[in-house]
Amino acid sequence: MSKDNVKTDSIKNKTKKKDGKAVTDARAGKLKLFSISSFVILLITVLAVNIIFGLKIKNTSIDDYLTYDMTATGQNSVSEVTISYLASLPADSHIRIVGLMDRPVNLRDTPYEYIVPLLDDYVSVSEGKISVEYTDPTKYPNIITELDPNGVYDLANFKGFVVYSEGKIIQIDPVDCFTYDNEYLQYGYYLPLTNIVEQKFTSAIVNLTRGYAYTAYFVTGLGEGTHDQLSNMLASMGIDSAEIQASDNFTVPSDCDLLILNGINTDITDSMSEAIKSYLSGGGKIIVAVNYYNTNVNESFPKLNVLLANYNIRIGSALVVENNPGYQINSDPYSSLVDVSTDYQEAAGTTRLRNSYARPIMEADTPYTYIQVSPLFATSSTATFGMYDSNTGNIVQSVNNAQFYVGMYSTFTGTPTPPDVYVFGTLTFTSDEYISSFGFNDANVVFTRNIIRGMLAADDSVFVEGKALSDYSIDTQKVTGDTVTVWTFILVAIVPLAFVIAGVVVYNKRKNL
Repeated sequence: MSKDNVKTDSIKNKTKKKDGKAVTDARAGKLKLFSISSFVILLITVLAVNIIFGLKIKNTSIDDYLTYDMTATGQNSVSEVTISYLASLPADSHIRIVGLMDRPVNLRDTPYEYIVPLLDDYVSVSEGKISVEYTDPTKYPNIITELDPNGVYDLANFKGFVVYSEGKIIQIDPVDCFTYDNEYLQYGYYLPLTNIVEQKFTSAIVNLTRGYAYTAYFVTGLGEGTHDQLSNMLASMGIDSAEIQASDNFTVPSDCDLLILNGINTDITDSMSEAIKSYLSGGGKIIVAVNYYNTNVNESFPKLNVLLANYNIRIGSALVVENNPGYQINSDPYSSLVDVSTDYQEAAGTTRLRNSYARPIMEADTPYTYIQVSPLFATSSTATFGMYDSNTGNIVQSVNNAQFYVGMYSTFTGTPTPPDVYVFGTLTFTSDEYISSFGFNDANVVFTRNIIRGMLAADDSVFVEGKALSDYSIDTQKVTGDTVTVWTFILVAIVPLAFVIAGVVVYNKRKNL
């Protein structure tokens, strides 16, 4: 008998029938048992890891301790500014953040992609001072009366977040947590440019725990644009904002700390001029910002100029045209850089700022020596005036070149309550369109913030800057030694060791079968 026949007979003997039934290879049973056992062990391991990671230590899950945000802009991490402020609060402080909705699950490509993870980080770093919850009022209507027992805020129709502390609340709409491209907004499309989620929530926390220090009023009803972004900036400085409607019965509220005429396209009334003059005589503060555009080319603001003449300032009725290519932005004579006056370069943090579609701001030749006027920004010496020709639709330039100012400041000397009057011939310092396009970190916006801080002594030490969207570059400053150690240990030691152990176990099992 050959060796091959011996092998064949040996194999056949292992599958002989006994009492009419096949005898199963014992190895198949062992492999089946091993496979089932391995699956059960793996399932138990996964469940155990999830349970362990879900455990909380001081209101923070272990999973949070192993989460790192290494992006340059820290989209999902609160900044040191916020952390420092939260640490300064008393240990028994409690700020409650309530999302009036079920906790969002599908975050991608929604505003919650930036909001939900960041709120989790607030909880993580707050040492128990902040809690975040999600409660749908349609399922749990009592949450409305719990947050707003007097029904002041109409929370039943609000689909956003409520920041609550000691009976006071501030509402935050998710759509307001970003700045948007204004060109798209004109057509009803929202193209986000900057993430200001942390700025909104931290400002709310600061203002609830400190209280608003000042109140600014926007004059409305004069064809102006929106002022949402400027209001956001004011709120971050502890300045509340409200509106006053332009009318013949116009009065400035007694609690007004700052009056703002922003982007108006029609003139004020005589009664408004007198009311504002009376307000300024008591040490009032005002910011006036206009421009020269197709919405106001026929408006020369004569009554506003009567008011400003009391402070030796006049707004021109023409367009500033910059002819120096070195000042023009993208070869546009209507959008240019302007030189910052020496006295204001510290507030600007630079020597040049942006300017667009500006009217010249000049002295009104009011002959009173107690009026102190100083220019803020100047064009090059080769700028000219331009006037809109309604017949041709073109801008007709003047012949002579000159240097023009597009911003001025006025105050009084020798009086205990001097006014503060800032007049801009451009909207590149205050408009929603500009702030949305360039963000809160832009030099023009920083300048505006600094002059407001100077007027009101407002505290913006807890100001959180906006974050650029979709920035996933690694910030090497955030890759600390501790972070590297943890991830090195996990990736280089734990994961390979797990594979080695699994391989050894499988090998031994197979070898002994």
